Amino acid sequence: MSQDQLLGTALKVKFGLASIEPTQQQLQAIKDAAQALTKGGHALNDSDWGAIVKRHCPGFGKYVYKGLDNSDLRALLALAIQASRS
Repeated sequence: MSQDQLLGTALKVKFGLASIEPTQQQLQAIKDAAQALTKGGHALNDSDWGAIVKRHCPGFGKYVYKGLDNSDLRALLALAIQASRS
């Protein structure tokens, strides 16, 4: 599984996205927004991630994935940064 796929799955589970979200375009926009915020030394928190994902994914908060691991948001940031570099 690629870094983008791992990040997409983590975002889907954490923020209740539709099964078809995030698309590659949405994922790239999310990674770009997260990276832009962290360039200024800002550490992203739950609220920041939620705002970014909500802005790019209309299915935000509409689904629940029970029994799946909700990854730590710091791990999401690491995946986003690593995926944007590749």
